Amino acid sequence: MTGDLRSQAVESIKKEVMKLAIKEASRISQISTSTIRRMFEIVEIARKKGIDVINLSIGEPDFDTHKLIIEKASKAMMDGYTHYTSNFGIEELREEISKRYRARGADIAPENIMLTTGASEALLNASLAFIERGSKVVVPSPSFLGYYTYVKICEAELINLKTHDNQFRVDPENLNEVMGKDVSVIFLNYPNNPTGCVMDQRELKAIAEIAYDYDSVVISDEVYDAIYYDKKPGTLAGYDNVIVINAFSKSLAMTGWRVGFAIAEQEMLEKMLRIHQLNGVCAPAFAQKAVAEIMIEGKDRIITAEMVSEFRKRRDFVYSKLLEMGFKVVKPEGAFYFFPEYNGNSSEFVERLIMEKGVALTPGIPFGEGNERYFRISYATSMEKLKEAMERIEEFLG
Repeated sequence: MTGDLRSQAVESIKKEVMKLAIKEASRISQISTSTIRRMFEIVEIARKKGIDVINLSIGEPDFDTHKLIIEKASKAMMDGYTHYTSNFGIEELREEISKRYRARGADIAPENIMLTTGASEALLNASLAFIERGSKVVVPSPSFLGYYTYVKICEAELINLKTHDNQFRVDPENLNEVMGKDVSVIFLNYPNNPTGCVMDQRELKAIAEIAYDYDSVVISDEVYDAIYYDKKPGTLAGYDNVIVINAFSKSLAMTGWRVGFAIAEQEMLEKMLRIHQLNGVCAPAFAQKAVAEIMIEGKDRIITAEMVSEFRKRRDFVYSKLLEMGFKVVKPEGAFYFFPEYNGNSSEFVERLIMEKGVALTPGIPFGEGNERYFRISYATSMEKLKEAMERIEEFLG
């Protein structure tokens, strides 16, 4: 072996030894993305085999950001909105958000609003600020898979509150049974991902009141609240013990722009600020400015309404096809997901469907306990692709 080859071999061995020596922090030792990662791997394997994959596993609108928003963002950049803003965000956007919530009956001032780099940052900030190590955290199942990770990062104890027997809505009586003074946080997500179910104002209020009795904080993820069809979602904005999380990612098809916000009492926002000032600092200035202007002009409502109209058509079509195929499924009242029940192991069903028919869905297991027989369908894609996907699923079942 020459000197150069010997040196290369030694360096390679050193790197492998370092990989073994570097240990992860204990707080992430229980965190796994294996199920989702496995789905991506299967999709890639199918595509490499030449299978035409229709991906119904993606949780974002298929619409591009409206050109009016892009134009306003471009102008904002030219006007100098390329620097840091206040940690709380630009004043005019906070004012517009507060106006919208006051119109819904919530007493929200601009001082109750903090802009963040997407809803994900706001959720993590709230979790780190209010989930005490060793405390209990209630997460309704099924719910957005991220909540389970936040519980693990904060080294808390998870309480899965199953909602399957109540049309995927939280039953106050069932919640009361698991509550105690050691519950630090309750996560809510309505309209719900992955079921599309909605809870109205009366239903949400009952949950907030239970949490208040136990000195618990409610983190209410309302990121889909502008996307609804038959039942209007409630909001917990303005309640003393609640942090409402929202964003423009879904309602304005701005997932890549990273503009979210948290609404809470000023004292609670100050606690979240300790994390936010290090974690996200501020949402992109030009994006904040563009959203503020589109809201001031009222054009955001038009953009959202156009998307919701198309989502409704897709929902009705997919719902009818799922019933025809014999699936047990709750009709979504918001968001853009179905969560049907399969007569068997949903993970096996999803993997076979990709490899044999080229339709990618999401198995139910990542969304909490009791979801082994369920799978998620996202209908945030074109009607043409949905029709083809339903035909392929029907062929697979037949």
